[in-house]
Amino acid sequence: MRIKLIVISFVLALSACTKDDESISISDSQNYFPLYEGQEWVDSIQSIWIDSPSNVYDTTIIVKKTVVDSIVSQNSIDKVYCATYNLQNGIWLVDHVFWYELTNTQLIRFEQNMSWLDLVFPLTQGKEWNPYAYNLYSDTTLRNVVYSVDKFRYVNNLPYDSTLIIHHQMDSTLIYKYTDVSIYAYGQGLLSKQKVAIISDDPNYDYTLPIEERIKTGQFISVKRFYNYESN
Repeated sequence: MRIKLIVISFVLALSACTKDDESISISDSQNYFPLYEGQEWVDSIQSIWIDSPSNVYDTTIIVKKTVVDSIVSQNSIDKVYCATYNLQNGIWLVDHVFWYELTNTQLIRFEQNMSWLDLVFPLTQGKEWNPYAYNLYSDTTLRNVVYSVDKFRYVNNLPYDSTLIIHHQMDSTLIYKYTDVSIYAYGQGLLSKQKVAIISDDPNYDYTLPIEERIKTGQFISVKRFYNYESN
């Protein structure tokens, strides 16, 4: 009987290990950021700049397209090579190239002489990591934090059964506010990104008002990503 119990315990332990290994496989890791050859997405990037003392209120909109050119798999790493294009006068012009490295534990982006640790798998609520871990100045206190995962949510007025929300920065006081949030959809990828930077340190302001109503200087960046985009 003791031998049987030992064998059963060993089988159960082995099954548990196998399930854990499968839960962080490369295919599962791609659920919130799937990548495949020929994939395209378009980012509409709106930037609003406010400088109240100078009476400056500027808005710019930039449209960029990214194409997955090729994927090379080697030693359990998928290297995903991409090209980014700017839309100018109705024509897509190449801006720069970059690549991702995807494993069953992380997604790293190499772009414009920087390395970004975009995602760490498996994704669970409360999980955090240093996005600058592979850079020279990696001692930053900033951390990406999984705020929620696998939750139903409307994004850009569309319903999604399973979404992932990552907080890149959430810091605010009476005189400043810095927030940076990304939202992903299961099986699709990044949907939107909202970044806010506000300074409100004028002693003449009414500090009982929300900081958004007493901006001295501020920048608001909004990114909306579209998939299956058809260009002319």
